[in-house]
Amino acid sequence: MVTPLNKLVKGAGFSFIGQVISTGLKYSTQVILAWLLGAEAFGIYVLGMVIYQLGELFSRMGLEAGVVRYVSIHYSTEDNTEDKNRLKGILWQGIVLPFLSGIVFGLALFFASDFIAQGIFGQPDLAPVLQIFAIALPFGASVIVGAFATTGFQVAQYKVYVWELLLPGVNLLIAAILCTIGWGLRGATLAWLVSLIVSLAATVYFIRGLFPELFSSQIKPIFKTKQLLAFSLPLCFGSFLWLVMLWTDALMLGYFRTATEVGIYRAVSQTALLMTLCTRSLVTIFTPMIANLYHNQDFEQLSKLFSTASRWSFSLTLPLFLIVGVTGQDLLRVFGPEFAMGWLPLVILAAGQLARASPGGFAMHMLAMSGHQYLKLYGDFILAIANIGLNLLMIPRWGMLGAAVATGISILGVNLLRILQVYLVLQVQGFNWSYLKTIVAGTLTILLGFFLHSWLAFMPYFLALLLTAGVMLVVYGALLWTIGLEEADLVILKEAGGRRQKAGGGERGRR
Repeated sequence: MVTPLNKLVKGAGFSFIGQVISTGLKYSTQVILAWLLGAEAFGIYVLGMVIYQLGELFSRMGLEAGVVRYVSIHYSTEDNTEDKNRLKGILWQGIVLPFLSGIVFGLALFFASDFIAQGIFGQPDLAPVLQIFAIALPFGASVIVGAFATTGFQVAQYKVYVWELLLPGVNLLIAAILCTIGWGLRGATLAWLVSLIVSLAATVYFIRGLFPELFSSQIKPIFKTKQLLAFSLPLCFGSFLWLVMLWTDALMLGYFRTATEVGIYRAVSQTALLMTLCTRSLVTIFTPMIANLYHNQDFEQLSKLFSTASRWSFSLTLPLFLIVGVTGQDLLRVFGPEFAMGWLPLVILAAGQLARASPGGFAMHMLAMSGHQYLKLYGDFILAIANIGLNLLMIPRWGMLGAAVATGISILGVNLLRILQVYLVLQVQGFNWSYLKTIVAGTLTILLGFFLHSWLAFMPYFLALLLTAGVMLVVYGALLWTIGLEEADLVILKEAGGRRQKAGGGERGRR
């Protein structure tokens, strides 16, 4: 029997592999652009990307969550003709609606580009960057919604293929080529546009593979636009508020400080975001499973899934935080010598991401997929306002450090609030005493890490970074295993080993 935990392990494992590769591609892109463009031009690119992402978010209208929920519900009874009709309608709306919305927001951004670039940020070079990003808006919005729609079929690979591999891979390749031949900022931005067009074509191809009737004239789509938007739009505003919390710091740095400081802070924030790798892998398959379990009123499995996924997320993210805490300066030197000054903001942002890896990171999806999207929205609104106020207060005085503190406090606050909301509404919570084992293993690991990194000071920084990180990961894993895993973990590991053994036997049989 395939249980929800089995699906979580299988889907999250595949998603994790894809996101490891994706993270490497995205991080490499940031490093290459920082080296080829320099901190100032890289900062201008970052400002353009932040504004693009705000436009893309409104163009999506929250449909990336809506299509996951309704595809998951109607796909579970796909043999029913009416459900096929509804499923086809949802899939088409997931592709077309964000594209049309993206055209509207793209036109607005295109014609406002000069005012934004010179009137707000005082950066004339930002205008052509914004114009190219404006053209990319409809493609980007459709790619995200379409890629998320495939996870509603409770499979992770197609989103991984498009969003985690194809898009960042094509972007890295084209950006490196265009910047190397001297196209600079324009080349970096054009690379993003081309990669989105390629990815949208692949997304439609994969959706058709999952639902062959997508272009069939025999299946008439049923469009439940009002229902879909009623669910999705509140999540769009919630996502906007969350994006405000993530990007207010960069935008205000661009307004109050220099483009160079924006570029360094981008390197800091992208390095901190490496810590979300494990959480995002689990969320990819976790989200549609919540909708399905809640729809079927299986609250026991829902509670178990929430608790287990949260504990795995925290346990797998903690060693990454420890490595950042010990080797933060060395990590930032990869971008260039001038970037190392951002090590303290990096540690602060990493602490915020560690808080997000706790049950709070999954609580937002529990609220959204259980139909409590307005409750999530209210909490997001309060904390977004607090985040703006904190950044306004701290950035003019302390620059990057103030931005990091303001954002870190906001991330911690929103996760604590969501944990409380889930407990009050759904009567479930993700904490248990097994977290103490993880904390003990982490404490011993970071003490060893500081000693080892200090001892390796005579080595080149990159070699010392690799050795310290490698030893810390091994020690942390060994300590966690020695202290003791939970019974559920051992069962899952045994099942995973059994699948590998069975697969290996099948391979030998075929040979």
